Amino acid sequence: MSKSETVDDTFLKDNIAAYDAAAKSLLSRKVFLARILKRCVHEFANCSLVDIEEKYISKDVEVGKIPIAPDKTNAVKKIEGGNIEYKTVTEGETTFDIRFTAYAPTTGEPIKLIINIEAQKKVKPGYSLIKRAIFHGSRLMSSEYNVEFVEPHFDDIKKVISIWICVGSPNNADSGFAEYSFNEKATIDSVKRDKEEYDLMQIVMVYIGKEPSCVEDKLLKLLHLVFRAKLNAEEKKKRLKADYDIEMDNEALKEVNIMCNLGEGLYEEAYEEAYEEAGEKKTIELTANMLKENASMDFISRVTSLPIDKIAEIGKLRGLL
Repeated sequence: MSKSETVDDTFLKDNIAAYDAAAKSLLSRKVFLARILKRCVHEFANCSLVDIEEKYISKDVEVGKIPIAPDKTNAVKKIEGGNIEYKTVTEGETTFDIRFTAYAPTTGEPIKLIINIEAQKKVKPGYSLIKRAIFHGSRLMSSEYNVEFVEPHFDDIKKVISIWICVGSPNNADSGFAEYSFNEKATIDSVKRDKEEYDLMQIVMVYIGKEPSCVEDKLLKLLHLVFRAKLNAEEKKKRLKADYDIEMDNEALKEVNIMCNLGEGLYEEAYEEAYEEAGEKKTIELTANMLKENASMDFISRVTSLPIDKIAEIGKLRGLL
């Protein structure tokens, strides 16, 4: 433990790590992957869950640690699944939570899709989560070089899909989806191309909010039940069977139990909310004190980073304006 780290900080980190491990292990099960693919990946929209699970998801979906360096991808024959870490000489380390291959049914031969699923506990990590997702998608594609294709055979590039399961949402209440992909915008017909030529990357953000009453979509309801519903493991097991025909074996039940015992795995969220609330109270008090000293609105705004209308609101509530 570092000097600046408290016992509470260490406890928090340990709990989050345990929750993350259980969540990734649970999501890596084909019964969940099939439902995620059917809802989030266009290629599977018309497939049955049974077919997706038994025919189209690769046999080996693992949550382990398979190191892969993008500078040396030709050292790896084929990547079928796993929690994959990659490093370069100039870059830091990044981990794919769950990575696997799926085969989408088409008119003839199945199309191979390289897919990773991220279990993300923070929708506001201090940087753009969308940019990070695009980075992951780009890395998925670049890791295909000398594995799936070699120059000049760029037609062998496989589509990559990065799906992010976010326990939370930007407003913390609503659940929903956001999708990002390539689209063609051509001004003349002669340059238009078949969609298969540019439809090579898809990013899907799945946000699971707090409020169950806001959840309508079947996948969102399932994920809310697993990750956010305030039920014990046995109750969740019954609901999964009754509502989704999902049987939980002892190992899966153990993973759900871990998440339930850790209070939805949202210690970090509560921890941050408490700090934000405390910080907001301090800012309000500072603003009120400066108003009492007749400081200008512009000066208070520069000190507190609050907009003028918010400062005026505080002043009126405190009877200072």
